[in-house]
Amino acid sequence: MDFYQKNNTTQKTTQSVATKEVAKAKTTHKIELDHLRSMSMNGVKDVPTFTDKSMSIRLDGETLTVNGQNLSIKNLDVQNGLLVVEGQIYSLKYSGAKEQTSLAKRIFK
Repeated sequence: MDFYQKNNTTQKTTQSVATKEVAKAKTTHKIELDHLRSMSMNGVKDVPTFTDKSMSIRLDGETLTVNGQNLSIKNLDVQNGLLVVEGQIYSLKYSGAKEQTSLAKRIFK
């Protein structure tokens, strides 16, 4: 029995999944998942692409990709950095910005 099955009760509970600080940008964002059916977060800069199965969320210095089913944006406030998504959420994947390296560094690793 996994963690989700043990804590799946009839009460509405919110699990704080990730609070991550980005050292270079010195900003924080927080993600809250509610039984993998709803997600709310702050620290959002933009949502450049989304479908009902995948969504790309731009944060300071990195991008968060959300995969799931029947995903829909219920609230997006870019000025305050708030986002609310509903639907079945399967995965969250971070990808950071690549550092620019010189040709000499790449050759002489």
